[in-house]
Amino acid sequence: MVDTNDEPNLFLLPTMNDELFLNFFNFDINFEDQDKKKRKESNHETLQNNFGYIPKHDYNGWFHTPISVPMLLRSKEGPTQLKQSIEHLYFHRKFKESLRLSLEFIEFIEKCNGYSDEKEIKPYNPNKLNNTREMLEIASRSALQLGDYKLAVNCVNELISNEPGHMRLRGIVYAKGGHYTDSIRWYIKYLQVRNNDYKVWKEMGYTFLYYYCHSAQLEFDFTADIVKTIQEILHNTHTTQLALICINRAYRLMLKIPWATSISYINSRFAREKQEIEDLLNCLEKGGVNVQEIMSLFDSIKENKITGNIIAKNNLEGFDLETIRWILVESKISVNEMYLMDQERLAKDL
Repeated sequence: MVDTNDEPNLFLLPTMNDELFLNFFNFDINFEDQDKKKRKESNHETLQNNFGYIPKHDYNGWFHTPISVPMLLRSKEGPTQLKQSIEHLYFHRKFKESLRLSLEFIEFIEKCNGYSDEKEIKPYNPNKLNNTREMLEIASRSALQLGDYKLAVNCVNELISNEPGHMRLRGIVYAKGGHYTDSIRWYIKYLQVRNNDYKVWKEMGYTFLYYYCHSAQLEFDFTADIVKTIQEILHNTHTTQLALICINRAYRLMLKIPWATSISYINSRFAREKQEIEDLLNCLEKGGVNVQEIMSLFDSIKENKITGNIIAKNNLEGFDLETIRWILVESKISVNEMYLMDQERLAKDL
């Protein structure tokens, strides 16, 4: 017979205080405190060991690998790493490499898009890559920097996007590639979204001048000073008048922008660009370019008294009436207003 008096009485055991209870059961809190202490000690040792260390920038690109592009794009992190590497190369002006890799990226996706069998696609393209837009943009920009305008045009032709930045890119590429009417059309699409961007008005004016040089069968370099290029052959035509209207519009918008900052680089860039526009305006004026004829053409367009034949007669082949109408309406400029603005600008120069 067991003596029940020998059994421990649970109700008579000493009570466990709250602190002991937490130390016994709440493992996470105890371990977390220890981990924090260890990390703190480790960080302190690291700082002591690395004292005086100055990190260096890797201007050759942070991601290098002997793995081919197709194999890399099949890996888990490969697509992201390759995109970042291409962007790094482009911004460090290594345009040949950024162009080569972006074209290989595009080729891989286009090949994948050509497969119709799901079983065939999965092992070849496990990351399901199907969009070439980013790579087409950087490929076209790289080709543009390298002076390969034909390749740049081919890239933007494949670029399906309604983003304003891509609209402007198309305008720039088409202008350099000799597709002047397409360039103006895309600049207008951009300005229909962002009408007060003076840079695009300026670029549109330059495109009309490129078209004028092309019509005059003049060989010109896009990197050369446009003023020096046109001053010997400049005449008062509808093309140069449209250029003058666009440049004037750009100048007026530019003056409305509060550019004054504490950053000297931005201020100097603004002053330089402003001077370039003023020099071009002076060149057009000295060449006898005025907007009277194009404004009278606008009046005829409004009254629907002309046909498309007048476009060909005035060396504006390829430009439709709506394009000209839009430019003249949006510029909101009259001959008197332009003359007053020019007089004010010339007075400031005196």
